[in-house]
Amino acid sequence: MRSGFGFDLRSMEIFVETLEQGSQSAAARRLGLKQSSVSQSLANLEEGLGVTLFKRNTRPLEPTSAGRFFYDRARRLLEEARSTRRELVSGAFGQLHQVRLALVDSLATAVGQPLIELIKRYTRDYTLTTGLSHMHSHALLTRHVDIIVSDDRLENYDGLERHALLREPFVLVVPLGWTGPLDNLRWIARQLDFVRYTPQSLIGQAIERHLRLNKLELPARLHLDNTFAVLRLVSAGAGWTITTPLCLYQAGLENLRVQVAPLPVAPLTRELTLVSRRDELGDLPALLARDSRRLLEQRFRRQLDQALPWLSEAVSTRS
Repeated sequence: MRSGFGFDLRSMEIFVETLEQGSQSAAARRLGLKQSSVSQSLANLEEGLGVTLFKRNTRPLEPTSAGRFFYDRARRLLEEARSTRRELVSGAFGQLHQVRLALVDSLATAVGQPLIELIKRYTRDYTLTTGLSHMHSHALLTRHVDIIVSDDRLENYDGLERHALLREPFVLVVPLGWTGPLDNLRWIARQLDFVRYTPQSLIGQAIERHLRLNKLELPARLHLDNTFAVLRLVSAGAGWTITTPLCLYQAGLENLRVQVAPLPVAPLTRELTLVSRRDELGDLPALLARDSRRLLEQRFRRQLDQALPWLSEAVSTRS
């Protein structure tokens, strides 16, 4: 069956050998083929590409300008193919060539730099992006990224492996100078504006859904697209919000002028999970999950223990 590209590795190999040996007969001997097979392959290649690759009236054979262009590309592709085969045959594929990761902003802030150092141990190259979790889920399912850390476990999809990283409660956050009650959201909402996450974010959707379930309809005045902006606005006294311990840490807990209290309505929790396609990346997802939990304990948990010990007890980094 003819390749949709107009060429395949075998036809490229025959073309390169023919050009380097100077004739079809020499290439046939080198490759252990009949000359008629070489001739047919080259004819099919030119037909498939829609260009002439050789100057037919020269001896030894010389390439046309299109042939020289294709020769340069073909040599590189063949070398990469040979290298891939050598690594597969020898089993030397423990270190992946490239891994693409997408993380929730809060985790990237909490452990991003040391996590990158860990990723470098296991891969030759990597890309790391942050942003809205629902976009990460789509990117994983469409193979645009290899690993995500998200508050969406993608439970409805088969063929994925999942590693729990963090379970944390949502909390109430008000300005530091607030003297009113902390157990009545309706009363707080009458005095201060509710600072919302944008409805496009999964964390924002979870909060809004929880408020509706508890029959709390709050005015929609302030919608911000990142945790730093949300908590800085609360810290400045402009309103109150609902968020999580990791988001507090992301915004710089030690510098925020806020009060943090348990959510006075029914409890709400967030789970961060590392999700990847099963059996594609070897042990890498499990290793990254283990190291991410360790980093969270060393950095995030340590500061939470000092600033809000009662809240630290409610956070779990167990697998």
